[in-house]
Amino acid sequence: MGKITFQMDDNQMKIVFNCFKSVSPKLLGCYGISSPIGDDDLHNYAYLLLLPLYRVIEGYTGKVVSDDLKQLAQEVSESIRDIIGMQNFVQVYSQIRKILKVKRDKRKQQEKIMAVVNPTRNAKRKLRIAAKHRAHKKRKIMTMKMGRWMR
Repeated sequence: MGKITFQMDDNQMKIVFNCFKSVSPKLLGCYGISSPIGDDDLHNYAYLLLLPLYRVIEGYTGKVVSDDLKQLAQEVSESIRDIIGMQNFVQVYSQIRKILKVKRDKRKQQEKIMAVVNPTRNAKRKLRIAAKHRAHKKRKIMTMKMGRWMR
């Protein structure tokens, strides 16, 4: 669910987050009480709902996200927090934070190993990154120039 959410544009993400907001009381409403669904399943549901919200709120989507979308994600996560309780919310949220940190650290470690094992590939990678950086800088300068011309 997490990757699918970020392949959409802002309006589609808003629709998905509003669906999360409407579905979460029904899905997670029996978190504290005994239910036919086990607590592990409810924990997994909360994890699946909170993962894309966490990534939008913390800015780990890999693209620029508007402020109103971040605010909507914050509201939805707060409503889920109210439903499942503060302790369970903090537990799931910290689990998400931990897992994403491990993934990032693992990816960084692999890049460092790749730099030692295959220096030509690393040099090509750095050239690609530098080209992206130059293109971004060029776009930024052009938008600033366009802004001056419009005045």
